[in-house]
Amino acid sequence: MPDREEAGQKALEFAENLWKRGDFWEFESSEYERTRFARTIEMLRGRRYARGLELGCGAGDFTRLLAPLVDRLVAYDIAPSAIARAKAAPGGASIDYRTGNAMDYEWRREEPWDLIVMNDTICYLGWLYSFFDIAWLASELHEAIRPGGHFLMANTMDKAGYDKLLLPHITRSYRDLVLNVGFTLEREETCRGTKNGVEFETLISLFARG
Repeated sequence: MPDREEAGQKALEFAENLWKRGDFWEFESSEYERTRFARTIEMLRGRRYARGLELGCGAGDFTRLLAPLVDRLVAYDIAPSAIARAKAAPGGASIDYRTGNAMDYEWRREEPWDLIVMNDTICYLGWLYSFFDIAWLASELHEAIRPGGHFLMANTMDKAGYDKLLLPHITRSYRDLVLNVGFTLEREETCRGTKNGVEFETLISLFARG
């Protein structure tokens, strides 16, 4: 397992190399991706947040769906190419896009947040960082959200096991870790679909800080 500095550099190189290719994950073209984004947003319908933070925003495809529900939205991604695409896309003028590593974010500087979102992000952090570091991140997320605020986490699961980062039992372990640091599970749904001939499920969990 690399140390935090090495893990951060590897995360940057991995994400930047993929985003330089364009829409590698097919967020813009996949029916499955559009469906799961819509289902994730539905978890927040009827709510309004003053301050929101998205970690791992990519090119902002989900971020732009989230923005109408948040008065001030900050969106982070480690890849400069992803943030450049996000800023250039229509509808992003009201979003504060920033380049940075979620593991190095200065949580205490801008807290408390009313909503924090991680959409298919923790699986990559869990690949590159130690379990202790991910547990630390979960506890920091809890402390950075005001009492009564929410943490929304969505994670794709590869039922066939082609992508080992998306194994269902690993995804559920991240979910349980979030519960163990003090969040309560307010609502949870599973979105199922097929992408490029592979069956996926997305576990969508809305947590509340008491």
